[in-house]
Amino acid sequence: MGIDKEQFLNPDRRYAIYPIYHSGIIQGAQNADELLDWGYAGLVGNIPYTEDFPHNNEAWNMTEQAYRKLIKKGMHTWIYDENGYPSGSAGGAVIDENPDYTAEGLYCYEYWKTLTGPCRYRADVPGDKLYSALLLPLDGGDPVDVTASQDSRGTLHMDVPEGTYHLFMMSIRRLFDGTHAAESYSEPRNYICLSDKKAAESFIKITYEGYAEKLQDEFGKGILAFFTDEPSLISWNIRQGVYPIVPWHRTFPEKFAEKYNYPIELAVTAVVTKRGNEMIRRRCDFWDFVSDTVAEGYFGTIQEWCHAHGIKLSGHMLEEERLSAHVINYGSYYRSMKRMDWPGIDQLDSEPQYLMDHEKLPIARLAASFADISGEQESFTEFSDHTSRMENKQIGIDWIYSSVNWHFALGINNFTSYYNFSAFTKEQIQKLNTYTARLGFLLRQGKRNSRVALLYPEATIWATYTPSVLERARDFSEATLKVENAFRDISWELLERQIDYDYVDEMLIQEGEVKNGCLCYKDREYKSVVLPAVKILNRKTMEKLEQLLDSGIGVIFAGEMPSLERETGNPCDFPVNMMKYRGNPHFYYSEETTLPGMSKIPALVREMLLVPDSLEYVLTGAEGTGKIVDGEIISGSILSHMRVEGRKRILFLTNMGCKNYKGKVIMRSVNRVETADPENGSMMEASVSWQGKDCYIPVELKPYKGICYIIHD
Repeated sequence: MGIDKEQFLNPDRRYAIYPIYHSGIIQGAQNADELLDWGYAGLVGNIPYTEDFPHNNEAWNMTEQAYRKLIKKGMHTWIYDENGYPSGSAGGAVIDENPDYTAEGLYCYEYWKTLTGPCRYRADVPGDKLYSALLLPLDGGDPVDVTASQDSRGTLHMDVPEGTYHLFMMSIRRLFDGTHAAESYSEPRNYICLSDKKAAESFIKITYEGYAEKLQDEFGKGILAFFTDEPSLISWNIRQGVYPIVPWHRTFPEKFAEKYNYPIELAVTAVVTKRGNEMIRRRCDFWDFVSDTVAEGYFGTIQEWCHAHGIKLSGHMLEEERLSAHVINYGSYYRSMKRMDWPGIDQLDSEPQYLMDHEKLPIARLAASFADISGEQESFTEFSDHTSRMENKQIGIDWIYSSVNWHFALGINNFTSYYNFSAFTKEQIQKLNTYTARLGFLLRQGKRNSRVALLYPEATIWATYTPSVLERARDFSEATLKVENAFRDISWELLERQIDYDYVDEMLIQEGEVKNGCLCYKDREYKSVVLPAVKILNRKTMEKLEQLLDSGIGVIFAGEMPSLERETGNPCDFPVNMMKYRGNPHFYYSEETTLPGMSKIPALVREMLLVPDSLEYVLTGAEGTGKIVDGEIISGSILSHMRVEGRKRILFLTNMGCKNYKGKVIMRSVNRVETADPENGSMMEASVSWQGKDCYIPVELKPYKGICYIIHD
C-alpha cells in the first residue's frame, strides 16, 4: 500500500509548529484565529503565574477557558509545567510549602597539606554542616574516620595515626551560590532535590493536579503532553567554584548502605579523590545509586502520575550535548530519559554550521532514540534562533528550514518554538508550517530502520569522571575526554555515513533476544553493536556480546577493549575471550577512536550507500577540503533518516551544507522509487538505474533542502 498523496499534500496541522507562550495560555487563546490562519499546530502554554499562585481561582478558570477555546478551534496544545525554569519548584511554591525539599550538595574539601602521624591535629571545617571527616592514607588503603573528633563548636581535634595522610572533609550545604538556582534566566530561586520523591509529589500536587482538576477530560486529546524543562541536580557551579560538589539528600547514607553494604562516604571519597580500596567499583556505585534516585524520584514519579491521568510526559534535560555533564546532572541521563514518554531537546541554534557542530553530541538523535526504542515514536524540540539573536543576527528563512530538516533527519518530530517570526511574511510562515507538517506526516510512517546500536558508555564515564571546581564541573582528564570524545565522534561518523542507529544501554543488550541474525528488542532489530572507548561492562553484557558474535551479529570495539567488570571494578578475562574472534568478519577492534572506511569494517552493517558524483560536491571551506576514509568519500553534509513499513522504505535526505550536492544512493531489493517533495507536496516516479542487484537513485540537493524517497521492494 502506498503513501496517501492527499494526506501528504494537505497534512494534519497537528504536525506543524507550536509557539510557546510563557506569558500565559490566555494570551495565546486571544490570538487563536491568527495562529490558525498562519498554519500553526497549536501552542504550548501555562497558567499566568500571579503572586498568589497556586491559589488564584480566577487564573485557573481563565486558563481552562483558554485551553478549551483553542481545542474547540481544532488546535492541539501542550502544558508547560513551571514558572520560568528549571521545572520542579512551581515558582517557589514547593519549597515555600516545605523548606526540607531544598536541594543540598556535599561540598568536598581535600586539604592539600600532608599530615604525618602520630600527632595531634586541629582543623576548622567548611560550612554549613560537617557530614564526614576522613584521613586519607597517601600510601593507599581505606581512610580513617575522624568525624567524631569534632567538638561542640564544630572544630576537629584529631589524633593522626602513624603514616602520611590528607584530611578530607565533606560538608552539607544548600545548593544556591553559583549554581543554576542562582543563575537561571527566570529568577534566583531555591530548587528542589530531584532525588526527593516527596518534593516531586508536592510539585505535582501544586501544578499538575491543578490542570487535571480543570482539564483532565482533554488529557491525551486536545492536550497532548506536559513539558518539564531542564530539571537537574544543580550540584555544580556555572562559574569557577571553591570545592567540588556531589549530589546529596539526607536519605542517602541509610539507603546507600542498605543497597551496597558499605558507607557512602567511601564512595564519595573514591568519586572526588580517587583514593581508597575498590576505587572503580565505588565510583560506579555512587553514580549508579544517584541515577536511580533521580530517575525514580522526579521523572518516574511524574511519569506515573501522567500515565494514571491519560497524558504523556515530555521535556528536555540540561546540558544534553556533553557526556560527562550527564553524570553530574543526573547520575544517568539515559536512565532518566527512559522515564520520558516523549523525550526532547533544547536546540538554541539555527545556523547550519552550529547544528552540525561536531564538538557537541548530536542530541536530537540521542533523544529520539528513546522514543524509537520505547515504541512511542514521538519526540520533541524546543527550537529557536536564540544564539543568533544574542549576537544581534537575524537569520533567514532558509536556515529555519535547515533546522527543521536537521531535526527530522535525526528523529525529532514535534516542534515547539521560541522563534520570533516577525521578520517574515504570513505566507512564508504558512509555507514553513505546511512543510513541517508534510515531513511530520511522512516520517511517522512505519519505524526508523536503525540496524546499528551504539552503546551509551555509562559505567566507563562513571569510572573516569571526577567533579572539579572548574565551571560546570568540567573534567579535562585524559580518561574522561577519551570516552566522551569517542562517544561524540563515533556518533557523528555514523551520521556522516548515513547509517541509522539507536543509542542503547547495557540493559537493552542484556534483555534483547538473538534471532535471525539480529539483536531484537521490542520492534528494534540490530545487526551491529558499536562500543565507543568502553572499558567497563557488566559481566552479563560481556557474555551477551560473545553470544552476538557467535550468532553472526557485528560487534565493534573502537578505542578500547572492555577489561574491567562493573560488579567488582577488577580486571577480567573478556579481552582474552575476544582473541578467538580475530579474523571473524563480524568482529572489529581498533585502538583508534574513529571508524575506518567501509572496506575495513564489514562488521558495521550498511543498509544503503550515498556516493557523490565527484569530489567537488563534498569539498568544504575556503581551502576546499573533503573527507576520504580508506578510499570512501564521505558525504558529511548530508543527513539521512530511513523508515520501513511493510514492503516499502522511506528515505529522507537533507543537505546541511552551503553548496549544491549531487550524487546517488545505492540500495538493493528495489522495485521502483517515488520522490516526495515536502516543499510543494508533489509525489512522482523517480528515474533510477540498475547495475546487477544494485539500484542507483540520483540525488540532487541544493543547500539546506530536503527530499524524501519512497522505495518499493
